[in-house]
Amino acid sequence: MSTEKCITPAEAEKWVESREWANGWNVNADKSINAVEFATQYALNKPLWDKMFKFLAETDLSKLEPGKIVIEEGRLWFNVLEYTPKSAEDTKIEAHKNFIDLQYTYEGNELMGVAGKVTPINDYDPVKDRTNYSTDEEIVYSPASPELFFLYFPCDMHQPSVRSNDNPGVSHKIVGKIEYKH
Repeated sequence: MSTEKCITPAEAEKWVESREWANGWNVNADKSINAVEFATQYALNKPLWDKMFKFLAETDLSKLEPGKIVIEEGRLWFNVLEYTPKSAEDTKIEAHKNFIDLQYTYEGNELMGVAGKVTPINDYDPVKDRTNYSTDEEIVYSPASPELFFLYFPCDMHQPSVRSNDNPGVSHKIVGKIEYKH
């Protein structure tokens, strides 16, 4: 895909559905993903995206221990997480400047949220590449499942890992962090 021209939303959605990016990974992109941003970032940084999806395709995630797996220092890594999702009230809304989040819950019962109008509640932390936010507006949630992954770009104020019921159990998730091309 060329980045010489702007890609339309219809072209981007067709590209996402084509799965030419997947490198053998059999998990689908959630419909909440910004397809134009995904297609654009993939085209700008294809070798890194290919490494990420190839790792996901070739790795038995259920065998991974919680911790960090570095694929390319400072550019691409994974955090393997095991935790109990919290209530929406106890889960912060966040956004990043320099990295894109790929969030994939391969076992668990949780929701992923996207917020609209937000107010920062802390200054940007360059070490964690994160600003946290609050909102008075309704957050749009999508259920996480082993069939779907989520991508959050710097423009996406997201609230991941929200419990979907009072007794969600333990979630197992992998969060890919891939550099954002400005």
